[in-house]
Amino acid sequence: MPESFPIGIALAAMRCLVPAGLAMVVLGLSGCLYSTQHFNNGLLLPAGESRVTLGGGRQVLWRCADYQNDSATGRRPCNQDQTGREKVEQSQIFKGSLDYRLGLKNEWKGFPGFEMQWHLEAPTNPLTMEFALQLGMPGPDVLRHALGAGWGTGAWAGNTFFLEYAVSLAHGRPKPFANFRLSYLATQIGDVLDGDFSKPLPYDPRWVAQGGIGFFYRFPDWTLFPDFIIPNLHLTWPQVPPGGQKFSREDISFLQWDIQLGMGWDI
Repeated sequence: MPESFPIGIALAAMRCLVPAGLAMVVLGLSGCLYSTQHFNNGLLLPAGESRVTLGGGRQVLWRCADYQNDSATGRRPCNQDQTGREKVEQSQIFKGSLDYRLGLKNEWKGFPGFEMQWHLEAPTNPLTMEFALQLGMPGPDVLRHALGAGWGTGAWAGNTFFLEYAVSLAHGRPKPFANFRLSYLATQIGDVLDGDFSKPLPYDPRWVAQGGIGFFYRFPDWTLFPDFIIPNLHLTWPQVPPGGQKFSREDISFLQWDIQLGMGWDI
């Protein structure tokens, strides 16, 4: 890996941003919902090394239990119960992700590591693409932790921006970790479809917090087997339902929880 930082950024662009950009063009990404399978753990890659992680879990879906009969056009509002709350039902489907990370520097201006990430997750609204930078933070030898900042693409009416922190034990097998992310979530498609298209698109971003715990376990060097797995329990609050149907926020569960698994390879 070259010592020149600008050269490192150029290498990152070739190995990270270019494939990500091609993926966006080919797949027509237009999602703006938060991701839940980023598996951030504070363990940054050495300069010049990269990692691919495949994730799997669930996507929570919401729908009206029944509809009002007098809704002839447009999206139909849900019927209400005797307390005035909408009658809604929850279901779930499989959701997968592809994550790519590249170590840029082993040390940069006193910080022990610098890493670039791009992340694809689907289905969300319908797909979500994120770009992020992770900066290793100084600390005791027993811990590894990092601060990150990123951007999630959104083609409906805005983009998502987020800040995050992750911390992990530096040694041992497995390595337990915890993470936290605060997102300024883009306006959702349900808010756009609910508006008047003769007027400018509505602007309704919201703050969403996420936290997770899990562990990073590295396998022995076995052929045709993942290098590592990452089981993870992930929480999101407040929950934002995907899709075009717009629900009253008080009628949707405040907390979303997900149990998911990542596995991957160092390349």
